[in-house]
Amino acid sequence: MKILLIIIFTLTTSLGHAQISDLRGQRYCEVLIGEGKILKGISLDVYNSIGLNLCPQEQWEKLSEKKIKKKWDADFVKLNGPRFWTMDSMKSTLLNPTIVDFNGIEMRKAGILKLGFKDVFGKRSVYKERKVRRNSVWIFNSQELVYELVSPDGKVYIMQSYSTEVKDLTLESLKDLKSQLKLPKGWTYRARLLTEELNVPIPQGLATVIQDDFYNSYTLIE
Repeated sequence: MKILLIIIFTLTTSLGHAQISDLRGQRYCEVLIGEGKILKGISLDVYNSIGLNLCPQEQWEKLSEKKIKKKWDADFVKLNGPRFWTMDSMKSTLLNPTIVDFNGIEMRKAGILKLGFKDVFGKRSVYKERKVRRNSVWIFNSQELVYELVSPDGKVYIMQSYSTEVKDLTLESLKDLKSQLKLPKGWTYRARLLTEELNVPIPQGLATVIQDDFYNSYTLIE
């Protein structure tokens, strides 16, 4: 049975410009490939399936970090997903629009992520800011719920995607997530209904992102 990919997608291949709609609840996955020194940090190219496919589970389960590392002659490889978008649409300029095939899952280079040793080889750090190089604007529609973390100093991070790696979350369950998170002192989680469209741009193409206990990802609203 063919899977119908319900995404309105336009792409100017030569420039890598993309506008993608109907994203809320859509499944995707990522392959992170990079190099670096353990003590100085690791730079990972982020390849993403958005706009190309829904990351079929059968192909995803067959992906091997070891095999990808060997094929790409990379220092580090990390699989990320599957994940699900919580925004409604985005405008993006891909870092590289060339399509790359990972065991039948097509992806493109969408960003560059800086990670420390513990995040690659140990348990991920949560509620800790990381920087991601990407050129995009997240768009959240009016009359839709958004899910946010607020830090003690008033910074607001809006959820861009949720994960099912730790807990079997659904889009509908996110509004009740507050009681399940182990929030640091002074942090709050909230679900709120938008009364107008919300656009979240990335200043200078460098996003500030964090993750919660369940590896749901949030972007700082600046």
